[in-house]
Amino acid sequence: MKVKISYTVELDDVPRQVRMFLIDKDVSTITREYDNLLKLIDDSSIDQALHEIDVFRRNLASIDQKLDDAQSILDGYMRARYGNSNETEEDVQKE
Repeated sequence: MKVKISYTVELDDVPRQVRMFLIDKDVSTITREYDNLLKLIDDSSIDQALHEIDVFRRNLASIDQKLDDAQSILDGYMRARYGNSNETEEDVQKE
């Protein structure tokens, strides 16, 4: 079961907290897992490849959920930092 958690940080600390949240062993091993999957297929280890595909897809889904959460947090950060206008950070920096 997935649950949402929340905690309070200073506004200026949000980007750093999101970065720390996104650092994950699953993300850093994704290329290695993918290469292993391709090797299993090359070696005709189809049963094992099917299992690894399932595991790989679950890891990707977990990463996608983290990216969705990070996107929501950073969207809220931008709204808090720059208001609800259609201005982007680039527009604000030009002023």
